[in-house]
Amino acid sequence: MFVSPRCFRLRLLFLATAGILNVPSALPQTNAQMQSPEKPSTLVVRVRMPDGSPVDTPAIINLYSFGGTPAGIGVFRSGTAEFTNLAPASYTLDIIAAGYKRLTENVQILAGGESQQLSISLTAESAAAPTSVPPGAPLLAPNAEKEVTKALEALRDKKPDDARKHLEKASQLAPSHPDISYLWGMYYAQVKDFANAKAYWEKTVQMSPQHVFSLAALAQLALQGSDYPAATGYLLRASDAAPSAWRYHEQLSETYLNQQQNEQAKQHAERALELGKERAAGAHFVLARIFVRDNPEAALKQLDAFLASQPSGSRASEARELVDTLRRPELPATATANASLGVETKSALGTKSSALSSLAVDLIPPPKWMPPDVDDSMPAVEPTAGCPLQKIQEQAGRRVSEFVDAVNRIAATESLDNEVIDRSGLPMRRTSRRFSYVASVQQVRPGMYSMEEYRNGMMDLEMFPERIATLGLTALVMVLHPSYQDDYEVTCEGLSRWHGGLAWQVHFRQKANKPPRLRSYRVNTKSYPVSLRGRAWISAETFQVQSLQTDLISPVPQIQLRAEHIAIEYMPVKFVSRNEELWLPESAEIYFDFNHRRMHRRHHFGNYMLFAVDEKQKMSIPSVEADMTGSSAPH
Repeated sequence: MFVSPRCFRLRLLFLATAGILNVPSALPQTNAQMQSPEKPSTLVVRVRMPDGSPVDTPAIINLYSFGGTPAGIGVFRSGTAEFTNLAPASYTLDIIAAGYKRLTENVQILAGGESQQLSISLTAESAAAPTSVPPGAPLLAPNAEKEVTKALEALRDKKPDDARKHLEKASQLAPSHPDISYLWGMYYAQVKDFANAKAYWEKTVQMSPQHVFSLAALAQLALQGSDYPAATGYLLRASDAAPSAWRYHEQLSETYLNQQQNEQAKQHAERALELGKERAAGAHFVLARIFVRDNPEAALKQLDAFLASQPSGSRASEARELVDTLRRPELPATATANASLGVETKSALGTKSSALSSLAVDLIPPPKWMPPDVDDSMPAVEPTAGCPLQKIQEQAGRRVSEFVDAVNRIAATESLDNEVIDRSGLPMRRTSRRFSYVASVQQVRPGMYSMEEYRNGMMDLEMFPERIATLGLTALVMVLHPSYQDDYEVTCEGLSRWHGGLAWQVHFRQKANKPPRLRSYRVNTKSYPVSLRGRAWISAETFQVQSLQTDLISPVPQIQLRAEHIAIEYMPVKFVSRNEELWLPESAEIYFDFNHRRMHRRHHFGNYMLFAVDEKQKMSIPSVEADMTGSSAPH
């Protein structure tokens, strides 16, 4: 659609309702499902640094019963954790501390009513035996990287002749680079010369045994020839090289199923769903095919989940046929078996027929100018006794409410850097600006909040580069506010070692039956709300939101918005004069592909100043002088 060259806004919408939950700080607690013993015992765990001093770093302790049942989870306070209401039994302690080796310790409580104390010393990770990490691909020189980027763009546009020209230049500059060898294989696959494609991919994995794209490509070629054992071997190597990537587990589940190895297929399908969420919808279809004979109800549940994520396409038609068959009244067992066989046959044929298209689409590396989608893979987490999602949401909700109050009391210096990206993924134009920044979040009426940002004492949108204003990005943390939590499907993925500490890793996704209330694009006078999915890292010690990343659930074709990725970092800021520490935005980065334009913009905040606000008076915006650097970009 035509868009006026006037400035448009990327704005946040606030329609919150009041309601803060007051919850005490997280401490080790016994599992509520365990029965209370007649004479409860207590276990006090003291954890020490290698020099004998109390642990002074974020740490989590998990307590398991002898049978592996979670019996407690909590955070150390001053190096000490206390578990109460324990029955006499054998237990296992699992201690995770930032910067130290994971530690497991067995402990026995012999008699009821006793208090047992245990002292444990940690070992620094740096003192651990070094592990052998295979080297990655060597760095490309700038000229070679430029040619590789252009070759990639030509392959995406299905212009193999142009791709060949750039690959020939890149090969002269870096003749033995595995990425260039891999792209030669992609070129030959695109011109249907699969023998040469296979030769180049085999050469690539000889140079770089963990080159995941080459391993996945070789697996697709093996599937094309129904060589399931060979495909399985390549996919296992790919999943080992990229253990957090859901795609290879989904493909493994299908490959094992085609070999009638249902248990392995089930394991990889469940892992794919854990890592990829709704993007791994194909795993639901695999699970349905596993359950269809022996557990039709479970099969229907998986088919419903699959169709909710993929309502169209050839597999959706197969899924609907199977749903109709399973829901037919008084269905004979033979009919179910025949329906299952028919679906398996179609799916096996579909695996072969889709191999060529997969080679042309799925195996082309994504553009490097934009970070990976939050659901491309799940960052590694520590296995724990449990993930206290309710407590995390309640405590994080309190911290977000404190953040809203903090924003109304600070001023800062904002640096804005903007890059316009060309079709090859390279910056073609750069602009920098510098502002004096003040923000205000106010409740305009019950159930509705608004955020206003003042730069150099003004709200003039024309000061933004490229006539595109990015407003309110740092307030995306409101996704964890109690008033918004019901708008999102929230799952706790586990405990992550994040930024030198420990953080609960939480995934969120806008519910389909809830209208998006946080973020919108405004073009001219019309607003286009967008639904988000993303991930947050929440301190295991303080429950402060440390980092937040989001992506669109789906593009917005009305305004030609193809992609958007946002990454926000928060940091503690100490105000010495008031002996007060506030968690405030450090940076907010946005990458978007909008209206045939690609852009990367970074907001950085510093030099925070704290000032008082009279609750009975409206906040006045201090007068400041403009401090702008960099040239204006051409329009």
